[in-house]
Amino acid sequence: MAKKFKVKVAKSLTNEQKASLEKDKQLVRDMIYNTITSRSELLSTLTDPRRDIDKECGYPNRISIQQYKKMYDREGLATRVVELMPQESWGVDPEISEDENSDNDTTFEKEWKDLENEHNLYSYMERIDELSGIGAFGILLFGLDDGKKLNEPVDGIDEQGNRTGSAQHEILYVRPFDQSLVTIKTSETNTSNKRFGQPTMYSVTMQNPNVDQNATVIEDEGKEVLIHWHRVIHIADLRKSSEVYGTPRLQSLFNRLLDIQKITGGSAEMFWKGGFPGYSFELDPNAQAPDDDAMTELKTQIAQWSNGLQRYLTTQGIKVNSLDPQVADPENHVDVQLTICAIALGVPKRVFMGSEQAKLASETDSQNWNKRIKRRQNKYLTPYVVKPVINRCIAYGALPEVEKYEVLWPDLNTPSEKDKAEVAKAWIETFKAYVGGDVDTLIPPELFLKMYAELNDDEVDKVMKALAKHIQELEDENEELMQTEEEDTEQTDEENMDEETE
Repeated sequence: MAKKFKVKVAKSLTNEQKASLEKDKQLVRDMIYNTITSRSELLSTLTDPRRDIDKECGYPNRISIQQYKKMYDREGLATRVVELMPQESWGVDPEISEDENSDNDTTFEKEWKDLENEHNLYSYMERIDELSGIGAFGILLFGLDDGKKLNEPVDGIDEQGNRTGSAQHEILYVRPFDQSLVTIKTSETNTSNKRFGQPTMYSVTMQNPNVDQNATVIEDEGKEVLIHWHRVIHIADLRKSSEVYGTPRLQSLFNRLLDIQKITGGSAEMFWKGGFPGYSFELDPNAQAPDDDAMTELKTQIAQWSNGLQRYLTTQGIKVNSLDPQVADPENHVDVQLTICAIALGVPKRVFMGSEQAKLASETDSQNWNKRIKRRQNKYLTPYVVKPVINRCIAYGALPEVEKYEVLWPDLNTPSEKDKAEVAKAWIETFKAYVGGDVDTLIPPELFLKMYAELNDDEVDKVMKALAKHIQELEDENEELMQTEEEDTEQTDEENMDEETE
């Protein structure tokens, strides 16, 4: 049975006692960690005692946020993995509607559009959606004109984030930060608070130390600043058991990205070395060995031939042999890794490869992909990104309070103007063949429209009424034309009779 560790705490402790107590707690935590780690290593060994796959392939046991950030910054494929879902999801901005039945914008809708246009809030939402996927979370900082420091709460907002007063704060700026620049300092510990477990104070590096920025946006730029949660929207994608930490988008693919690094880097090195093949210098066994001066001269000629424009070597008693380079085509190996990445992400490979490839995707793949994007928009972006931003703007007083509003995303399957034109052209050809081939004698128009055009009863009724009206108009025109021709004929006959009489 595991031993239980108990630490008795006095009601008041000196600084030395507190330090000793913290040291004891850390010792216990280290013991627990070492026990869990040793068991994990033991299980790994028992799985296959002959080898450790992760160790042999160079896969890390733990991945730090700095490793994720470096992979995102330096590897284009990793960047694609992180930005794919946000770019696809934010292809078209949503519409914020207070009253769907009204043709005119309400006051809330007008002020939201003005606020969004002023600060490009949709653009910032897309940016934080991407940046939050590098690590386990990201934050969106709102700068206000309340005159307080960033580590102080905002007036008019209670401890649960609700608007309590009539204060109105103007939004000055919005800034997104990924996890590599943010540390959660404190969290809500009150189990009766609806924000239990949520961060209450952040420590943020206001400028990425790896980027040279000349412009200063706010005071203390480049330093770590404490920020109260009132001024922050916490964004975490791919949440599992935690509401604070999501799953980094690169986590499940990190090993595959390392493999692709090996393949592409090794391929480039093979090409570099293979473009300049190696050479061996074979001394004739019957020739006299060259002295030091001859060897120095030979080395000089080799250097001039390798690094300069000299294309000859002068040798005596030495035979120069070219070594055949071994260069392999990496295409198939990289393609296997890309296929695995697409499967792990649940993305059609042509979509994963880029927009030009995606145009060739089948209609079924496109519809399934659109369903997934729509699900992400409704199940994640609306409740965890868009609405928190709007609700916080309402709490700041930057937007008027409303009882209800909706976030409406455009239909991704809506055909483009080009698609509509191609569909119309195809139907014209179909109807032309239907009428020209006398198919209506076999299949009545009403049945044809229902079975093949897939129109409902109301639509078929409208088409048939329009067709009957058009036919009636043609018949009326023909009757008028025939009547006009008869009148012209009668007038001509009368004129001819008058001429004969004269």
